[in-house]
Amino acid sequence: MKRFAVAGVVLGMLTALFSGAAHADSPTQPVKALGQQFAPGRGVLVSETARVTSSSSKQTYVSHTTGSIGFGKSGVTGYDLTSRLEITPALQASTPREQLDDLRDPLRVVNVGPDTYVQGFGWGPMPAGKTWTRFGRNTATWGDYGRRGDQVVDVLSPARLKFVISKAVVHRPGEYRGTLRTQDLYAEQGPMNPDKHKVSFRLFVGENGLPIRLVTRWEEKDYEFTRDDEWVSTVYANVVDTRYHHWGAKVRITAPPASRVVVFDGLLENVLNRNVVTIR
Repeated sequence: MKRFAVAGVVLGMLTALFSGAAHADSPTQPVKALGQQFAPGRGVLVSETARVTSSSSKQTYVSHTTGSIGFGKSGVTGYDLTSRLEITPALQASTPREQLDDLRDPLRVVNVGPDTYVQGFGWGPMPAGKTWTRFGRNTATWGDYGRRGDQVVDVLSPARLKFVISKAVVHRPGEYRGTLRTQDLYAEQGPMNPDKHKVSFRLFVGENGLPIRLVTRWEEKDYEFTRDDEWVSTVYANVVDTRYHHWGAKVRITAPPASRVVVFDGLLENVLNRNVVTIR
């Protein structure tokens, strides 16, 4: 009788183990786990590496982004990210010295609600005392819709995370792999969304179901400025590797002081006026 009793206990343990493993690997668990992270004053830390290769110059640009993303009761409320371009020997050899100094400056982007504040992007001299440029809310927007850093796929929204997982054609324990279109991921933009990328992705989740790594690849046509002061058509191949860590960290995102901020439209007007004066 003892033998059957022991066998019954072992069978029960194995059943619980496999049912627990199946639950951990359920496509619905990451969405539920993400929603449980939303609380004011909490968030997640991010580290990211982006590689962009031009088909015309064969140049590869590598940037590294770190920072934090803040949550509220129902989702993301803001972020504070700083990006630095890696000055490679190839980039040094192909870039004028005066431009290299500008490329070495970090780019910091702070988003609070509808406003995005940017520091360190090259748009000519800033007005006296101003070190930040504000985008959004009755002015031009910053970056692609849904983008934080260089990552174009948003997995920090339960609805979008669910959509990404639904597009997975390869599903292994802790990994989802597939392809999606950004115009479908951000369908609420409708025809107003100008960014239509076909993106392949690999999403990795931890044992708790939370995203820990997202690798995306896509191509886009654009123009590249050459050393000969010419614009040439090119295709950029993008690879972005984003790591999410320290879930539940204390995060507080604050806007820069208003006295240090200039609205982008006002900055653009100043630049245009200065160029008109120069031409005259």
